Amino acid sequence: MPKPLEGGIAKIVAKALKSAKMTKAATLTKLSVGTRMPGVVTAGTNPTSIDYKARGIVTDYRADQVDGTLIQKNDRQVRLVGATIAGGQVPVPSDKVTIEGATYTVIYVSRDPAAAMYVCQVRA
Repeated sequence: MPKPLEGGIAKIVAKALKSAKMTKAATLTKLSVGTRMPGVVTAGTNPTSIDYKARGIVTDYRADQVDGTLIQKNDRQVRLVGATIAGGQVPVPSDKVTIEGATYTVIYVSRDPAAAMYVCQVRA
């Protein structure tokens, strides 16, 4: 049975934001643990990263939202448009997001029921 919130609504939101020219080009970088070098017991792994194109919006937290613990002074919000993330990837904590010339680490992610927008708390 089709799920009405998946796909359709996310595509409508992405199209509306694109036509309004509200979003910026972004890159979601996912890091994965690499393999150990064969025959070397003390060697670590060589992590690999894969970049996924996306579109998003960067905003600052309001002063009353910054508590110095969960949300720190220089944290920002990056809203990634779900339907624009290549490969249908989902941002998770420790991923990287590059947007407007800055690269941030994802701390926390929330999303709406349709996965139209992922709101990422990010830190430089």
